[in-house]
Amino acid sequence: MSDIFTWKNCLADVYTYRNGPIAKDFLTLVINPSLDALDAQVTEWKKSDDPISYIMISDLSDLIYKTRMAFCLSIQSLWEQQIRTYLAGCQQQLGINPFPVSNRKGAQSVQTVFWGDELNTVFERLRDIALPSFVSFESIDLLMLVGNVCRHGDGNSSHRLWGIRPDLWPAYLNPDNELLRSTLEDRVPPVQSMQIPREMLEDFVDKICLFWEDTNYIYEESIELKHPSLEARLLVRRAERVNGVRYAGLTTATSSK
Repeated sequence: MSDIFTWKNCLADVYTYRNGPIAKDFLTLVINPSLDALDAQVTEWKKSDDPISYIMISDLSDLIYKTRMAFCLSIQSLWEQQIRTYLAGCQQQLGINPFPVSNRKGAQSVQTVFWGDELNTVFERLRDIALPSFVSFESIDLLMLVGNVCRHGDGNSSHRLWGIRPDLWPAYLNPDNELLRSTLEDRVPPVQSMQIPREMLEDFVDKICLFWEDTNYIYEESIELKHPSLEARLLVRRAERVNGVRYAGLTTATSSK
């Protein structure tokens, strides 16, 4: 099976050219400066001899925790708007009705299907490639789960997240904190104790960018009459995908083509 994937190009593919850069700008111009400023305040208070420094550090730590959760929600919202707008544009131009995708009442439009099996089915029926085929999917799927935990708090999503990423509750994994761990028994730690590392936020944005880079690659491969300059660029991109330099691409095993 060839590792060069193609689909029927749409105007929606053209309109996604800014999706990756917007996500990257949000990280570099909004998220990082905000978190840097908070971290700098914590550093200053740690140097202070002021008796209220411990209170200030505690308050700032709580603010950092909530700010990271808010940014995770923002990244999730940005991604959902991008992918759903893209699929709605594809559906409109292709004239394909990918529904029904489940027996759930109301799952009859791109905007109302749930993330997961429902949206995956819509994507595959419209683009002929399985969404989980993208190597960025695993991280984006985690983004959707973590975002749901940030939005809803304790519940089914936090149970799932604890099962696959207990490292997000470092206090409960600390071998020296036996008392805290013993309070859990068979329960899930509270969401208020969850810690979202900055590296996770950065990875979420990076994988969103990678996803749109991959769709752009498929778009260019799908152009039937290629200009020599495009063909030359694609030769480079194909080599990068083979060597895993950046365009990690798609797995042939899960593509429907």
